[in-house]
Amino acid sequence: MTRSKLSLEERVQLLEDREEILRSLIDYGELLDTRDLDAWAELWAEDGEFEMSTGRTARGRAAIREMLAAVIENNPPAVIHMEMNPRIIVDGDTARSTMLYGVGRTQDDGLTRVVWFGHHHSRHVRTPDGWKIHYRRNTVDLPETGHP
Repeated sequence: MTRSKLSLEERVQLLEDREEILRSLIDYGELLDTRDLDAWAELWAEDGEFEMSTGRTARGRAAIREMLAAVIENNPPAVIHMEMNPRIIVDGDTARSTMLYGVGRTQDDGLTRVVWFGHHHSRHVRTPDGWKIHYRRNTVDLPETGHP
């Protein structure tokens, strides 16, 4: 259905849905940066699936959390995720999104540099607890040498 055929109530709902999904996309990076993996895991649907750019895949919220805990254990704490250019398409109780992201890391010389750029390709699902990530595939478009 085109936007012009939506009622005002449907248009407001669409805006609220997009805002909630956008908030979860932004929270994703912030929660990783602060290493709050419990809150980060709550962004995922119980049966979610995460396909990392490294080829690692996990299914289920607990397995996804465990996989990320192992990844960040070997990463320095001074990491920042930058989420940009969101595109969110809502279709009823499901949605898909793409978002450009960059990762900055403090180097041995004390300077923070962007070390890679990529895209999140996600599918979202509406649950009784709000919108959750049901599937995400990360790609790295401009990698650093030795990307973990």
